[in-house]
Amino acid sequence: MSEPWALTSSAGDVDPTARAANAREFEQWIAAGGCGVALVTCHRAELYGFGQQPALGAVRMLAGEGAIAHLLRVACGLESVIVGEDEVLHQVRQALSRARAIKAVDRRLNRLFETAIATGRQARSGRTASSGNLAQSAVAWLQGKTVVSGQLVVVAGAGRMGAALAHSVADAGAEVIIASRDAAKAARLAHIYGGRGVDLPTGARLTSGAAGVAVALGGQWTELGAMAGLDLPPIADISAPQAVPDAVRRHLNGGFLGIDDLYRQSDALPRAYIEDARGLVAAKTAELVARLDRLV
Repeated sequence: MSEPWALTSSAGDVDPTARAANAREFEQWIAAGGCGVALVTCHRAELYGFGQQPALGAVRMLAGEGAIAHLLRVACGLESVIVGEDEVLHQVRQALSRARAIKAVDRRLNRLFETAIATGRQARSGRTASSGNLAQSAVAWLQGKTVVSGQLVVVAGAGRMGAALAHSVADAGAEVIIASRDAAKAARLAHIYGGRGVDLPTGARLTSGAAGVAVALGGQWTELGAMAGLDLPPIADISAPQAVPDAVRRHLNGGFLGIDDLYRQSDALPRAYIEDARGLVAAKTAELVARLDRLV
C-alpha cells in the first residue's frame, strides 16, 4: 500500500508566523485538489495524507508508522504544552469534519483520524485532575504577575478559547470584561460570569485600567496598537499567531506571555499519564498498520 505521511511544523520547530504560512500552504494545496487533512492548532500546523504529497519548506516529514504514531500522540495530548489537554482532541475532530465538508476523504485517512480520536478518548478516560489546559496555564501566569482576585481582567475573544479564558479568569475571582469583534457575542458570554461584553476598540481602551489581559483572537488586535507605550498590565496571549501587536509587546518588559513562551515554560509531564498513553499509542499504531493494508 502507499504509506501515510505527515508534514508537521510545531512551536518546537518554527515560530508562529512560519506555522501560519504553512497552514495557508496546506489549505491552498487541498483547495487545488490535493487529498489530505490539515490539522492546525495553537502550537502546530500539520497535513496528513496518502500517496502524493506537496513539496513544502520549513516542515518535518514523517511516513508510515511514524506518521500514524505522531497523530495518535497528538490526539492523546502527548505533543501538547499541557499533557492530556482536551482542546487538541476537539481540534483533531474538527480537522476531520472540515475535510469531509470539502470533499470525500480517503477511507484510509478516515480510519487514521477516527483511530486517533478513539485513542485520545481512551487515553483520557484514566486521566487525573492534574491535567490542565492552556487557558488555566495562561491565567495562572497572570496570577503570578499581579493580583487578579477582585480586580478587572479584560478577555479578548469570545470563541472557544476565549470562553475558556473567561472561565479561568472568573474562577480566579476576577471581574470579567469580554471584548470581541462581535459585541453581542461578547455580551452573551460575559453574562454567564456576571461581567460585561464590549467590542474590541472599547476593550483596548479598558486595558489600561485592568489588572491583567488575556487574549485568544483569530487575527491581530489592531485596536490595541493605540495603547503602545502606555502603562499596561501583564498580557497573556494564547492566540496563534499572536494577536497583540509588536509595538505593544515591546513595551511590556517581561509582562507578556505568548503561546510559544507557554510552550517553553510548561511543567514536567505527569509520568503515569505519559507511560499509559505511550503504550496505548504503540498498540493502536500496530493495529492500524494491519488494518490499513486491508483498505487499499
